[in-house]
Amino acid sequence: MKNHTLQAMKLLIIAIAVLVLGGPGVAMAESTGTVSVAVGKVTLLPMGGGTETALKVGDPVPVGSTVKTGAGSRAVIKTTKQSAVRIAENSQAVFMDLVDSDTAPKVLVDLKSGSLGALIQPQAQSTMDFKVKTPSGIAAARGTMFAVAVEDGKGFVKVEHGKVDVTPANVKKQQPQMGKVTAVTGSATETPAGQAAHPLKEGDIIAVGSTIKTGADSSATITMTTTSAIRLGANAEAVVAEIVESKEEPKVLLDLKNGTIGALVKPETSGKMDFKIKTPSGTAVAKGAFYSVSVENGKGYVQTKDGEVVIVPLDAASAPPAPKQ
Repeated sequence: MKNHTLQAMKLLIIAIAVLVLGGPGVAMAESTGTVSVAVGKVTLLPMGGGTETALKVGDPVPVGSTVKTGAGSRAVIKTTKQSAVRIAENSQAVFMDLVDSDTAPKVLVDLKSGSLGALIQPQAQSTMDFKVKTPSGIAAARGTMFAVAVEDGKGFVKVEHGKVDVTPANVKKQQPQMGKVTAVTGSATETPAGQAAHPLKEGDIIAVGSTIKTGADSSATITMTTTSAIRLGANAEAVVAEIVESKEEPKVLLDLKNGTIGALVKPETSGKMDFKIKTPSGTAVAKGAFYSVSVENGKGYVQTKDGEVVIVPLDAASAPPAPKQ
């Protein structure tokens, strides 16, 4: 069975190189992939649940959405100008993070089942942060062609060209990538990636990829790491894109779709904590700060109460960010 899996993975690598990155790159919207090939039954489950819809060539694949393929089916998704993935039959993959940037492109895909082939153009090897997560660990590559498969709850990696670093899931002695709900007022829900929404209550564990929503006159407070926490205000919606609980390099990435988030990052983590809140207008980066971020009418706003927050506008990603006091 394993040899069959590796053979299929090699075919994935060859096919993706021919089908997707053989031609000139095409610019795409921020945090959106594009379907290049869809054969057979290929569907998309939106972030937060919703209706599963059929995918066709040219359709967008937003961050947080899940792509599924049926028997005898396949799909190719262009993730950035310099990278793409090919999802084989009977597979399920969640697109956790997509950043198409000339200076710091980033792709994070969570492969739940099946096989996925990936290609990163060699000229992007110095800047591309490309990772595929599996139940067994995370495969990180730069400037390479490789395939990842999940079979019987285990991850396998085959490298065709270049180098892939595999971090086993049981190596890092840290808490899983989860947050914990410490308070809920009114109505709030969690929608795990690819699953249905359910009410949120105190003590619940929040998995990476989940969407948190609050109703009118409602709020939810979530401990992200031992040194950071957030509070969602009324009528807010945010995606928990990444949580890394670590003494050396703790990390939090939230995608605020609507409403307001109050964030607290303990001052003693200054220099270590990578805490970011993404909005339609840009990304707020904080170290040792107490601040709030709001999204209203498709625009992001930041209010700093203590510490320093750096704002990186979406249309000025190549320029050095200026601190906001």
